[in-house]
Amino acid sequence: MVAFEKPVKDFLAKFQKDLDVLQKHLKKEGDDLVKRVKQAANKENIQTKRREIEDLVQVKLERFEPAINKFVADLSTNAKKAGVDLTELEKKVRSGLGEARTRLNTARDTVKAKSAKAKGTTKKAPAKRKKSTAASTEG
Repeated sequence: MVAFEKPVKDFLAKFQKDLDVLQKHLKKEGDDLVKRVKQAANKENIQTKRREIEDLVQVKLERFEPAINKFVADLSTNAKKAGVDLTELEKKVRSGLGEARTRLNTARDTVKAKSAKAKGTTKKAPAKRKKSTAASTEG
């Protein structure tokens, strides 16, 4: 058990470091994009603004892609070193997500059905009371 803890700790440390690098990179690029979009928004012609903003977003996406791909590759490499199979983990997470979604939908449908039934019962009850009240006042 102890032999397994060190690779996992190393993996998590590398993962956190890589994630921090990715976040810093995305923040820097995002801030630059916002700055340029604000500059483009100050222009007069709307079509020029739109085209310039689209170009800026496209360029930033092209810059993000290598950083994300590198992060995923490093994550996969470090996970293999730690003895974690990310493909199997992803399959388990996806199947668990599907199962959870099914349970949630079932629960939601049950609640809706009970709610509809309760609303139907609530509407009928006052009508019966009115009839019984009217009958008691006549007699």
